[in-house]
Amino acid sequence: MSKKKNTSNQNAARKDHRNGIKQPDKSFLTTKGMDQKILDNLAYSRKYNGIGRAKYEELHGKQD
Repeated sequence: MSKKKNTSNQNAARKDHRNGIKQPDKSFLTTKGMDQKILDNLAYSRKYNGIGRAKYEELHGKQD
C-alpha cells in the first residue's frame, strides 16, 4: 500500500500574495510608556469630549 498524501503547498503562496500579505490594522494607539500627566489629561479630555462648551460650563461653572 502506498502512503497517503498529507498536504500540498503548491498554490498556497501564490494565493496568499495575490492581494498582498498585510499587517493587521491597529484599532487604537497603545498608551504603554506614555507620561502619566499626558494620560490624565487624555482621560479628562475624552470624558468631556462632545458635550459642548455651554453644557460643560453649566455643569462645572465658567471657565476662563
